[in-house]
Amino acid sequence: MEEKSVEDVAKQIEDYLKKMNLHYYYFPEHKAFKVPFVSEDGRQFDVLILIRGNWISTAALAVSKEDLPPDLDEKEFYKILLMTSFDMNEVNFALTSRGDVVVHAESHIKALTYENFEVEFKAVVFGVEFLNRQILPNYPKIRMPSYSELFYVL
Repeated sequence: MEEKSVEDVAKQIEDYLKKMNLHYYYFPEHKAFKVPFVSEDGRQFDVLILIRGNWISTAALAVSKEDLPPDLDEKEFYKILLMTSFDMNEVNFALTSRGDVVVHAESHIKALTYENFEVEFKAVVFGVEFLNRQILPNYPKIRMPSYSELFYVL
């Protein structure tokens, strides 16, 4: 089987984005597409599609580290994200080097079909929405009181 060029893969992705009626920008110098997306509740975020060698990565910023609650129990929060990644097909949470939470999906260029691309794109969008609608608003902000605080209460 003949190897596809970056241009061939980019053209194929472009065709799929058009078929999905999505507006996009292509940055050939980065081998990347940016798809501005607006959720049903008006939340705006970008979905990035990166051609990385023989792999296509689709990812979106779900929440930046700065936007996480200041009293967040990180261990419990990341545990929830890992369990959610395992429980939900195609929805994968990860952290960037800056500590931001992203949702991502990868596909080998040999597996690039419209159906596969659409499923992975929608999984990334769904993951961002799920985090912002289900996990963050309902996240139990567990804070164990220390015994030293009893001095101020009693």
